Amino acid sequence: MPQTKMDTLNAPKLEQDYTDLPKSYFSHVQPEPMENAKLVSVNHTLMAQIDCDLNDEQLLDLLSGYLQQVSCDPLAQKYVGHQFGVYNPDLGDGRGLLLGQWRDNSGQAWDFHLKGAGRTPYSRRGDGRAVLRSTIREYLASEALNGLGVPSTRGLGIATSDEPVQREIVEPRATLIRVSHTHIRFGHFQFAASKGAAHMETLLNFVVQKHYPEHQQDSLEDKAWVVLHQACIKTAKLLAKWQTVGFNHGVMNTDNMSIIGETFDFGPFAFFDDFKIDFICNHSDYEGRYAYNQQAQIALWNCKVLATCFDGLLTEEQAQQAMEDFVQTYNRAYLEDMIAKLGLETVQNGDKELIGDLLVLMDEFQVDYSLFFRRLAKWQTDKESELFELIHPEQLPVGFSQWFDKFSVRVEQEGVDLSVWRERILKANPSIVLRNYIAQQIIEKAERGDYVMLNEWLIALQSPFEEHPNLADFQQPPRPYQKGMKLSCSS
Repeated sequence: MPQTKMDTLNAPKLEQDYTDLPKSYFSHVQPEPMENAKLVSVNHTLMAQIDCDLNDEQLLDLLSGYLQQVSCDPLAQKYVGHQFGVYNPDLGDGRGLLLGQWRDNSGQAWDFHLKGAGRTPYSRRGDGRAVLRSTIREYLASEALNGLGVPSTRGLGIATSDEPVQREIVEPRATLIRVSHTHIRFGHFQFAASKGAAHMETLLNFVVQKHYPEHQQDSLEDKAWVVLHQACIKTAKLLAKWQTVGFNHGVMNTDNMSIIGETFDFGPFAFFDDFKIDFICNHSDYEGRYAYNQQAQIALWNCKVLATCFDGLLTEEQAQQAMEDFVQTYNRAYLEDMIAKLGLETVQNGDKELIGDLLVLMDEFQVDYSLFFRRLAKWQTDKESELFELIHPEQLPVGFSQWFDKFSVRVEQEGVDLSVWRERILKANPSIVLRNYIAQQIIEKAERGDYVMLNEWLIALQSPFEEHPNLADFQQPPRPYQKGMKLSCSS
């Protein structure tokens, strides 16, 4: 990519508010440029939503790390965290740089973060690069979650080059611009707590000014309560969404938890194929710490760690109240989200047991998670065999027969026409899901220079509840060898 001197008067500019924090929170670092970079994909939908008018050449300038056409002040953030439950004080942005903030037409600031930018002071012997494989996974997964209504960071675009990067094998280098409302993690508050009261005060003021400006005049103690309580509430709602859509995160370390409850830092992840209550998507998670059925408990554990950062500002009673509100919020949100998947609107006595019994049966008979709920709209129609064949190819098991009897009564209690109920099902359950085997097919094509499938899925995942007949082959149960793919932390 040719280097040209930036016209500073006319060049697009990213702000950098993170430098308002003490210097110990960051290091100024320039990206290690990616030679012969080329655009792989641009998220035009996101570009339009945030009023980003960068052209392809300017976007590639950012993605390649040359920074010749867009003015910015890149930096690597410093934080700490618990990794698989073990405290690590040596964390920070090891392969990414916060380029700055883009402001949309309403004045909302959006962080632009270049992933795969090269080495930083926090790389810990790593090369700071990213590869096309992992970049595509994050790009599509974040868009999939957003399309499903799950709060998530997103990807603005991907670039790649022929520069080789060694992982398990040699792979092509790639970069991604991650877009989010903030890059402040639980781990930032752990770092602030380790540095003392003055650092905590500065970080609290920074977060409150950005995300809770109506509380800027509050006392420091009240600001601590707002930040902790909102983090607990938003994280609880996020986890309810993850569980409902069948999303497995894989690495829920405290440094991977957003302070405002967005899905953050994709490594190993998976959307369900067959439902398995204790599914582990990370092949390095030997003890199942981040298994599907542990995700809500781990999120609560992370919130408890966050609460300890505010010792001296909050009482034990306040911290306990925040945890209780997490539990109550999660339980309520999960139940409401799950009954919506069943085409129901009002929570009634017995709904919790109805959902629990269903999940036990789905786990026992290894039923495809997303297809079951989508095809539930075919129940009591001439196509209901397409639903039942997901459960058993020959005869519906007794347990499921009894469950459908109970469910029939529950649907009648809604007092709506079945056509209305079926429409609810289709609006609450996607026709397409980013299964790992699909992502792998997209990656393999992209590594050969074919980006058609990648961009087709990027667009489709933005409207997952539509029928998408062009993707009909991917709306069938995957073959046995395609199921349950586990990923590594480099994925």
